[in-house]
Amino acid sequence: MLDFVLTAYNYAKLTFKKYSSQYSKQKYTQPQLFAILAYKTYNKYDYRNTIENLKVSTKLQKALNLKTIPHYTTIQKFFKKLPVKKLNQINTLLLQHFPVSECYFSLDGTGFTNSYSDIYYNNRTKKTRRSYIKNHITVDSKYMLIRHHNATKGPKYDTNFAISAIRAIRCYKPTYILADKAYDTEIIKQTITEETTALTPIPVKTRQKSGTYRSKCRAIFRPQVYRFRNQVEGVNSVEKRKFSGINNSRSTNLQIKETKMKNVFYNIYRSIQIVQK
Repeated sequence: MLDFVLTAYNYAKLTFKKYSSQYSKQKYTQPQLFAILAYKTYNKYDYRNTIENLKVSTKLQKALNLKTIPHYTTIQKFFKKLPVKKLNQINTLLLQHFPVSECYFSLDGTGFTNSYSDIYYNNRTKKTRRSYIKNHITVDSKYMLIRHHNATKGPKYDTNFAISAIRAIRCYKPTYILADKAYDTEIIKQTITEETTALTPIPVKTRQKSGTYRSKCRAIFRPQVYRFRNQVEGVNSVEKRKFSGINNSRSTNLQIKETKMKNVFYNIYRSIQIVQK
C-alpha cells in the first residue's frame, strides 16, 4: 500500500502544480492531496475513514511530509475540482515507461455501480437503479496495462467506444485487436482492417448475414490467438477487486471521473508489480 501511495505521489508531483492558486491557504500541496485520494481508493475507505486512519499512520504522514492532517472535506473538495486532463497526463507519463509495439490488444467494457442506492430501499420499493457507469478499456498483452480508456453513463453498447479505442492504439502498430462477439459489426472490422496494421479475430455472430469484412474474419478466425482476450477480463476483475466496482460519488459526472481515476490507479498498481518482478 505504501509503495502504491508513494508512486501516485511521485507522479502527481510531476503533473500538478504545488498549489492550485497563489491565494490558497497552502497548507497542503496538490500532490499530497492526490496521494491521500490514492490511499482512500486503495483501501476502499470513505472520506471520513480515510482521515481517521491517516491520523494513526505516522509512517504514511512522514512519507508524504504531512505536518497536519487535512479535514475530510478538503479531500472531497479536491476530488470535485480534480481535472480529468490531469489524470490523463499521469496515465500518459506512466505509459511512457512501458513502451510496446506489435503485440495483442484487447477491448472490453464493464459496469461500475453506485453505492447510494440502499439494498433495503430497493427491496421495499421493488425498484432497482438501472443506470451505471460504463467503463471501456483497451489492454496490451505484454504488460496488461490500460492503454486507452473511456467512461460514460450506461447502459451503453460496447461498440460505441470501439472506434475511438481502435484509433487511439494505432500508434502501437498492433498485431491483433481482440474483442468478443459484441464487437462483431462491419464498421468496427472495417476500421481495424483499413486504419491499422492489425488482424481481427473477433468471433462472428451466429446470424451474420452480410458484410465483406465480417465474412473475411469468419475465414481467418484463430482460436489460439483469441484466448489472449481473457487478459482484459482479468484486468477488469483485478480493478474491481482492488479498487471496488462501486462508485461512492453521487453525481454522474463525479462517478465518471471516479471510474477514470480507478483506471489510472490500476495502471499505477500494475506498474509496481511489473517493476518488482
